Amino acid sequence: MKKPEKNINALIAVPAYNEEQNIPQLLTLLEPWKKDVIVIDDCSVDRTVSVVRDRNFLCLTRKSNLGLSAFYSTAKDHAIKHNYTHLVAIDGDGQHDPQYIPEFISALQHYDLVSGSRFHDISNIPASKIASNMFAILLFKKFLNITLPDVACGFRAMKLSAITDDSKTSQFGIIYEMLAQHALSGKQTGFVRIPATYHSNDPLNTKISEISGLLETIYKYNPSPELNSIVESIKSKTDFRISMFGCGFKACYQFPDAYLFSLLYSQKVK
Repeated sequence: MKKPEKNINALIAVPAYNEEQNIPQLLTLLEPWKKDVIVIDDCSVDRTVSVVRDRNFLCLTRKSNLGLSAFYSTAKDHAIKHNYTHLVAIDGDGQHDPQYIPEFISALQHYDLVSGSRFHDISNIPASKIASNMFAILLFKKFLNITLPDVACGFRAMKLSAITDDSKTSQFGIIYEMLAQHALSGKQTGFVRIPATYHSNDPLNTKISEISGLLETIYKYNPSPELNSIVESIKSKTDFRISMFGCGFKACYQFPDAYLFSLLYSQKVK
């Protein structure tokens, strides 16, 4: 843990894509930080931009859908231009509660990178989402020797220098690349416990783009044949299985672009 950092000036950035239904409630909760909030719209085809601007929040728009890697790049550029020192990212779908923002900013006094940790209480998390997130956590542990409680949470806070500038990172891969690069450089990541919120209409599967981003990041640092086997399964859109640390996972392909994960068996992971 580093020495406490002073003079933290954080930009709160929200990635949004077709969030017309979910973002109004989020914006209401973000009112106390309004002057430091920016919504970055990823070429939505609904009324997301109009909703945000009607609420008098700053909104930047893109002419094409570029994903999270471009979101972080755009947010970082805006933060530098307006003299911010740090960035807080919070998803636009309403799954994250802004009341935890002060805890993230407080943690930035001791860490360059802080992530939400959602799995301290799994009682209300769908089984398939527990399985998919445990799959990601254990891949980090097995192939990168990095042990973290959550590797895919979008609620994050960071020093601007912690945002990777690797242009080869895929749309979703930056979520994993940021953590891997930070840990492998010898730095510790801070975590803030937050509730895991899943809406009744949320999909229970995991998009291939998310899985590919995870595998791409890990393969970059450890090109294991076992990982390559999973990559080939995803390319051919076939089911696959893997066992790690006494936990067995099955991933079933779901048309057109997702997998549904299940935990076949498990024992307590140390």
